[in-house]
Amino acid sequence: MFLSRTRAVCLAATVLLLSSTVYAEDKNILFIGIDDMQVAAGCYGQSMMKTPQMDRLASKGMVFMNAYVQQAVCAASRASLLTGCRPDTTGVNYPYTPWFITTFVKKHPTIADSFSKQGFYTRTLGKIHHGFPIENSFTEAHYSPEAGFFALKENQRDDPKKKHQNLNNPWEHADLPDNAYMDGQIADETIATIRRAVKSGKPFFIAPGFKKPHLPFVCPKKYSDLYQESDIKLSPHPELGPDQDPISIAKNGAYNWLNYREEGINNENARQLRHSYYACVSFVDAQIGKILDELDQLGIADNTVIMIWSDHGYHLGDHGAWGKSSNFELATRSPLIVYDPGMKGGGKKTAALVEFVDMYPTLLELAEQNIPDYLEGTSFAAILNDPDKEWKKAAFSQFPRGGDNEGYTIRTSEWRYTEWRSKKVGKPLFVELYHCAKDPIETRNLAEDPKHKNRLKQMKNRLEKGWKNALPPGITNRSNNPRGVDSFYTLPKDNRTIELKKITERLKETSKNRTVISK
Repeated sequence: MFLSRTRAVCLAATVLLLSSTVYAEDKNILFIGIDDMQVAAGCYGQSMMKTPQMDRLASKGMVFMNAYVQQAVCAASRASLLTGCRPDTTGVNYPYTPWFITTFVKKHPTIADSFSKQGFYTRTLGKIHHGFPIENSFTEAHYSPEAGFFALKENQRDDPKKKHQNLNNPWEHADLPDNAYMDGQIADETIATIRRAVKSGKPFFIAPGFKKPHLPFVCPKKYSDLYQESDIKLSPHPELGPDQDPISIAKNGAYNWLNYREEGINNENARQLRHSYYACVSFVDAQIGKILDELDQLGIADNTVIMIWSDHGYHLGDHGAWGKSSNFELATRSPLIVYDPGMKGGGKKTAALVEFVDMYPTLLELAEQNIPDYLEGTSFAAILNDPDKEWKKAAFSQFPRGGDNEGYTIRTSEWRYTEWRSKKVGKPLFVELYHCAKDPIETRNLAEDPKHKNRLKQMKNRLEKGWKNALPPGITNRSNNPRGVDSFYTLPKDNRTIELKKITERLKETSKNRTVISK
């Protein structure tokens, strides 16, 4: 068990009696997740976006302009950032594996579990994990909203054989209150949880996970009304270029709705999809604002670390993709806004390269707790005081494509190199090189350009040397984790479904024994 310095002194004085004074100097942690959000916020220079609440936090916190996920899909990204280990170590692609759920997290507790074991008032809400939560030691049981995907009766499907994707448009904007939808309910329950946590006298770790702007793009009408469809611009790169390869993208996301996969997505559809996506971002932003207001009203805003993140970015018709599941900038780069009461760099932006696997050790350091050696991330707490500090030389991501192929990518301050590898073929299937400083959405692959031969060789070498070779000056990482068990993905899909269903039922049964604070 890891102890903060403050708590260790108190425990030395009294082993059994923990009064509220033990927690007097501890910070609260508010860990806010968003699902499928690219860097679509005003504080990221997206002037057309209506995100006053995220911008409000950015005005006193720090915006990380170059934060990268380790794998741009919900399950793998969350498994990585929640445990502080990379996808090759967690063994998770999509969805979580039985081995990860039953074995890995027992030796590698999640962020929330770590704070719970330190005596923090702990709760998760909404979509923090991909699927049912896997911890059972929290103060309050995990909260799942009652609302379904769609609020309007005509869009709801009671027959499980009739899938929403086949019968509905992937959007809805009803003239209803916020809490008619999932994220409004998550915000309301988060506020109620914070109030109970404050009354307990303990510091809290509370993690609301908002479900938008994930498909379907549903939210109250007032957020759709913030945008005029005529002002929505379409992607400048709607198809792969002649020097790019289909292995780099996945035809999923919006393509799964209303037969778009067969019929395609025309400009009218594309504009509506973008409009609805932006509306959902503004909807989530408003929910964040309600929570920030509550911190102010309770007088705890200046004693609460706030971290806002999304599990990955998103393609909105770019490269011919309407989803995530790629190694491109638009999928691997994601918003990250951090506020720490003691930070010296408040209100600033940083160009430092950070990775989402770094969030776990950062929160531990900000809470003055020990950082386990097995973590594969690096605390970026120092950046909060010095946004211009020399930092990582590169960020690393990956994405599997089919049973035997995997793309590994390295992003430096100016360049991205991606190598698609096969377990069956000794040489790379396809390579990509992009000059991101000049080509930010990566439209031109320079891998075959003779003028960039040396750069290609250099980037390939840096990818092969790996993430430990790209750490900040003077920082080393002592982790030596074996590769995670991922044989689950070789099973037939039906077998996987059966295995996970059994585990989920066991988790639900275990959750009944969790301590729940009476409302």
